[in-house]
Amino acid sequence: MSVRRITTAGILLAVMCALGCLSIPFGDNVKVSLQLLVVFIIFALEDHLVDKLVITGLYLLLGLFLPIYAGFNAGITPTFGFVISFVVAAIPFHFLNKIKIKNEPIKFGIVCLVTILIVYLIGSIFLALYLKMDYFPSLMISVVPYIPFDIAKVAIAFFAVKLLKPVINRNKVEEAK
Repeated sequence: MSVRRITTAGILLAVMCALGCLSIPFGDNVKVSLQLLVVFIIFALEDHLVDKLVITGLYLLLGLFLPIYAGFNAGITPTFGFVISFVVAAIPFHFLNKIKIKNEPIKFGIVCLVTILIVYLIGSIFLALYLKMDYFPSLMISVVPYIPFDIAKVAIAFFAVKLLKPVINRNKVEEAK
């Protein structure tokens, strides 16, 4: 691994830790975290699957001891399954993002939709098991209220990546010279 890759991964992990703990309250029981938004950006900016896995894996491990999860939580909480899902979702995101589709917004949307489905599935199953509840009520409290926000995160991530990718690629070209 190059110094540049390690540095980039470290910076992205720091951003994940700094922004992943923030939650924006919407109503009485809905708090929207920035974790998934940052995950989309990291997955789209990182070229190497190993880097995606290392960043999300380290985030998972650090959050067991430090309050860097959504809402400044740490350890294994009812929503810990969502954090686990970030590591798992790195794999399909990586390979789906390699598919050649000319329409970038459509491609990004499809890749993120698959990622969201994986996150919802793993997170809601963990929540149901953790709280010893049926799966359907788990979906209703951990997925349904967040669907519109997660769709918005896809759009925001797309534009953030469009802004950041040229800067990262320009630095790669300058480094190669």
